[in-house]
Amino acid sequence: MLPIAVAAGFLAVFIALVVAYHLSTIRATSAPAIDGVQCQGVGGDTQQYHVHLDIIYKEQPVTIPGQIGQSSHCTYWLHTSGTDGIITVHLPPEAASTQLTLGQFFAVWKQPLSQQQVATLPVSPGETLRVWVDGRQYSGDPADIVLRSHEQIVLEIGPPFEEPPPGYTWNTKAYPS
Repeated sequence: MLPIAVAAGFLAVFIALVVAYHLSTIRATSAPAIDGVQCQGVGGDTQQYHVHLDIIYKEQPVTIPGQIGQSSHCTYWLHTSGTDGIITVHLPPEAASTQLTLGQFFAVWKQPLSQQQVATLPVSPGETLRVWVDGRQYSGDPADIVLRSHEQIVLEIGPPFEEPPPGYTWNTKAYPS
């Protein structure tokens, strides 16, 4: 009788673990996509790279919050961990060729991005939004900037302006390309 009771106990634990794993998998992929950006569990075989974003308002740096695009259930393909301006891009194998944009990051952040508004910062009359990508001024819609590995993006509202805005030195041990 004892061997049957032990076997039944192990079977019950095994079934409970399988059910718990299944439920966590369902939760990990149940958040809705935002502007085409999926929210999934991170790990396994994913393509990962990083982009640095600076927002400067009248020569003052603006902190980009940590934990953008992260919840207890899943992590969006575009997210931040800390407040250092590093955007992490995680793409699963089936989406490895997907090109994500700065506008999609702002959508995940739930903030506007246009020539008239950068997150909570309006571009008031007499002010201008200047956009820089890797030290070169960008004249298109900032939402259309495609995010590429180790790219430096600066959104600068002024005047006054820093020209060119400060660069970013990558810690290649922490953020390999």
